[in-house]
Amino acid sequence: MPEPSTSGSGSRHVNGWNELEGQLNTDYGLVSDGQEMTPPIRGPFAIPRDYVPASNSLQSQWDSESAAAFWAFPEPQVQSPTAAEHLESPRQALEQRVSDQSQSRASYHGGWAEDDDDRRSVASYRTARATAQYGLDELSGQMTELQLQQEGIERFQEGDLPEEDEEWHKLCPESAREALDKKEVQRQSVLFEVIKSERDYVLDMQMVEQIFVVPLLSANPPIIAPADELESFIKDVFANISDVEKIHESLLASLFERQRREHPVVTSLSDLILDASFGFQEPYEIYIKNYPIAEGRHRKELKFNQEYSRFIEQCSQDTRIKKRDLISLLSRPVTRLPRLSLILEHCLKLTPPGHPDLESIPLILGVLEGLVKSTQPGIAAAEGKVKVRNLIESLVFERGELIDLDPSDENRTMIYQGSLARQNVKGWELDRHGWADITVSLLDHYLIMTRPEVRSGVTRNVVTSRPIPLDFLRLGSFTLPAETRKVDDEGKVTRKSILGIGKIFKDSSVPVYPFIFNHASLDSKRRYTLYASSEGNRRKWRDAFDEAIIIRRTQQDANRLFVVESISDTVFRSVTSLVPATSPLRKSASHFTGRLSTAARFSIGGRSCLVAGCDSGIYMSYAGPDRKFRKVIDLASPSALAALEKQGQLLVVHGGGLLAFPLDDITKAMDIGVPVPNTILKRLDNGDGAVTLLQVGTLNERIIICYSQKGFRQQTIHTLEPVGGQIEMPLTPTPTAAVRSPVTYRRYGTPFFVPKDASSLTVLKRTVTVAADHSLVVVDPTA
Repeated sequence: MPEPSTSGSGSRHVNGWNELEGQLNTDYGLVSDGQEMTPPIRGPFAIPRDYVPASNSLQSQWDSESAAAFWAFPEPQVQSPTAAEHLESPRQALEQRVSDQSQSRASYHGGWAEDDDDRRSVASYRTARATAQYGLDELSGQMTELQLQQEGIERFQEGDLPEEDEEWHKLCPESAREALDKKEVQRQSVLFEVIKSERDYVLDMQMVEQIFVVPLLSANPPIIAPADELESFIKDVFANISDVEKIHESLLASLFERQRREHPVVTSLSDLILDASFGFQEPYEIYIKNYPIAEGRHRKELKFNQEYSRFIEQCSQDTRIKKRDLISLLSRPVTRLPRLSLILEHCLKLTPPGHPDLESIPLILGVLEGLVKSTQPGIAAAEGKVKVRNLIESLVFERGELIDLDPSDENRTMIYQGSLARQNVKGWELDRHGWADITVSLLDHYLIMTRPEVRSGVTRNVVTSRPIPLDFLRLGSFTLPAETRKVDDEGKVTRKSILGIGKIFKDSSVPVYPFIFNHASLDSKRRYTLYASSEGNRRKWRDAFDEAIIIRRTQQDANRLFVVESISDTVFRSVTSLVPATSPLRKSASHFTGRLSTAARFSIGGRSCLVAGCDSGIYMSYAGPDRKFRKVIDLASPSALAALEKQGQLLVVHGGGLLAFPLDDITKAMDIGVPVPNTILKRLDNGDGAVTLLQVGTLNERIIICYSQKGFRQQTIHTLEPVGGQIEMPLTPTPTAAVRSPVTYRRYGTPFFVPKDASSLTVLKRTVTVAADHSLVVVDPTA
């Protein structure tokens, strides 16, 4: 190539510049076949897009040549070596370091080589061109590496990378790792693990739905039948896992978006996790508290349903679940929050001073810790429910005996369970000293005593005594002195025992601590004395009994249909041995009225009234805070009372007869404090037998009196209809002129017979129901 000539300082000759321009364009790739070439990259060595190829004019040749040389070889720049320390983020520090390296190479190799006359030689161009090409190639390689790493992140998020390549240091450019200190590299690895673990967690929950739930619901023939049983199974086993999945899918989308935007150096993830953690409370509490029930229901179905067992075995062959069983997948939400807490704690230790994560991560840890603690009582309660279900399902009752223990009730829990001893029980397998060990289970509604028995390789719990409802459980003494129980200890080894002929036993005694409880029926056969192994164990049983009884009463109070009101605690008392025989109170009829036997309510004149029968007669009281009872009818020990408000009559069963008293006369007796005379009563029965039962109700829209008369082999049920008794006003009304019409009673329908042991009557809308010991009779009197 010809050298350019000079004609003095500061002047430039253009001989051979056309050739020089062509050489430059060819060497630097500025034009190709008459077309402008667009540089493939952007950087300190790029040619601007507005570069225009030189024209044929001398000035155009000079301008193009000068511009190309200036653009290709920028002037050297001096960069501060600590500039990256003042940038806002590690990512900016990385970009600055790459720029510094490129510009320093340009500064070192890319300067113009000038002679003393300020002449730029073609040799200098060639040297600069080679140096520039080196910088272009290296930067191009770095940018290509960044592009490849970005593609790797996308493949990671889609789950297309091999498992061994799913690490931050394998997806991060080497220049980024060199720009960061060791602690920040570790922190970036932990943040990458947060995203990775969240991705795997969401995938596992999606696999549960795709591999287990959907096939179970769509199986034909069904794996679990009938349909309501399948619905119950899905609810018990999978609970609200779909709700948990939705929350974490949203969180994962946010994490992926930030990773794509900031990779390879992620500033923080704590703000995204903190926002999502506020929605964890409700779905996680529901799921975690249900997990013991889910595990128990799955294992039960696996044990007794062969179709389900084959289905689970088929699902386990799916490569997507990586040889894990359903229990492992169902437990993922239970362990997710504690695992996330551990990862964030590690990240907190690696966080540099002044970073926002130092404030936000402790907040996340507090939310997660509170959530985990709040679920612990629920897990214990659920485990108790599982124990109750397993116990009830394994019970074996005596032949002909069956008790519905209602295992599906949401309140079923195991209060306490343990081993106790009983002594000298007939029909039991006892040791040679007359003792037997049993398992006592105290539920929230029953006390169950069982002993284990193996049948066909399956352990069943044989019920040794009929379960006792807590409503009828009465506690006895828990302070009895300790007794001794003889047990067998193996003696020294003898020649016979070595030969397998036998063993020598010696007796030893251990203390046992008795306590007593019984059924409310006061049956001597329902009185139990059990023995605890220690005094502390006996105290635990006493505390457990107290807790169970309190829980039971609380449940009953919450489910009451009626509010119990204490009317009076000063009347209807009976004389006991605690009252001395010489006490004047024994002679006070108003103080000891006797035991209450029956009662009835009615309203008259706008006032609510109560009549009660006891040993000494019938008493009446008006409703109100100052309720006082006064005797209104002198008939001792009535067996039944009923009021007819519209007819103004009080029905009394006394002495085997059915009697009627006017309510108006009874209220007057209440006001003056003098009982009504017995001469005003009216007898309604026919005297063929003693009246035992009485009930008043509405039958076929008529007020009906239903009563029974006892015969030799059966009882006869009679029905009467009251007629009249309405209040009539005269033509010229006055305050005291209202009178009540006479009341008469006529037979309604025909009498019918019921068993002799009938104990109650109920008047329904169209029939009368009579309950006996072993039967229930429903009769229409008009049929």
